[in-house]
Amino acid sequence: MTVSERFSRAVREHLVLSYVDLPVHPVIMGIFGAPGEGKSFQLRATLDSLAVRTESISAADFESERAGVPGKNLLATYLSASRAIQEKRPACIVIDDVDTTVGEWENNTGTVNHQQVLAQLMHLADRPRDVEKVGHIDRVPIFVTGNDFGKLYPPLRRPGRMSVLHWEPTAEERQSVVGHVLGGLIDGETVARLLAVYPAHPISFFAELRAQLVRTGAEKLIGTFADNLSLISGESDRYRAHVERVVNGRLDPLLVERAAAVLHEQHQAASRTYLHPAYLSPHDEVSA
Repeated sequence: MTVSERFSRAVREHLVLSYVDLPVHPVIMGIFGAPGEGKSFQLRATLDSLAVRTESISAADFESERAGVPGKNLLATYLSASRAIQEKRPACIVIDDVDTTVGEWENNTGTVNHQQVLAQLMHLADRPRDVEKVGHIDRVPIFVTGNDFGKLYPPLRRPGRMSVLHWEPTAEERQSVVGHVLGGLIDGETVARLLAVYPAHPISFFAELRAQLVRTGAEKLIGTFADNLSLISGESDRYRAHVERVVNGRLDPLLVERAAAVLHEQHQAASRTYLHPAYLSPHDEVSA
């Protein structure tokens, strides 16, 4: 998946203004938008392209049987990244799905650990270069991603503590990214037609479509490998190339459109069966 220039520019700006310690620039950058539109992938791709060391924090890191441990771990991660920056090695912290891990949801007041994590984030947002019992340190840029900005603790998301990129790709950006995802398989005209037929699907739908096309094209080869799994175990790089080479040329647009229609129906069936109506888009509700 390619990275939008607009997205990459926002990430680069946050890194630079954090490293130069511009006082008016918040230490936390929130990237929020609909699921499946490439927020986390583009963030990490941009950081990797800049050789920035990424300290990732997941939902599991915010849970512990011992009260206070997640907050201390967050601070320890921040200090580790700060030391790397002091040693001329660019670093940052990435917290994925922050709205689901420490967000404010109905009938959920949050655990003690979540409250302490929020308190630690608030402290870092207000005093990113001063830590009690440690002293003056180098500031570390923090990125958080999520789907619902409104679920985040209001004092943390206010201007001055967090800058926000509300990520919703434009039609041109979607065309570019999906064209890259399906690159080599179909032409631009077919990409445009798929986007027109499935406007409600996120970019991840088209990545899933490519994976489906590869699985279908490599069905016989997969069957052969499945009969001798010891052959490919530990040789992922070598044998992945065999699978990927099966689908490396232009496909019949009709075949691709049929595969997209089947995948679309699978998504619709899953939505009708498993998802609460509140999670369905208007497109899904009409189709249901």
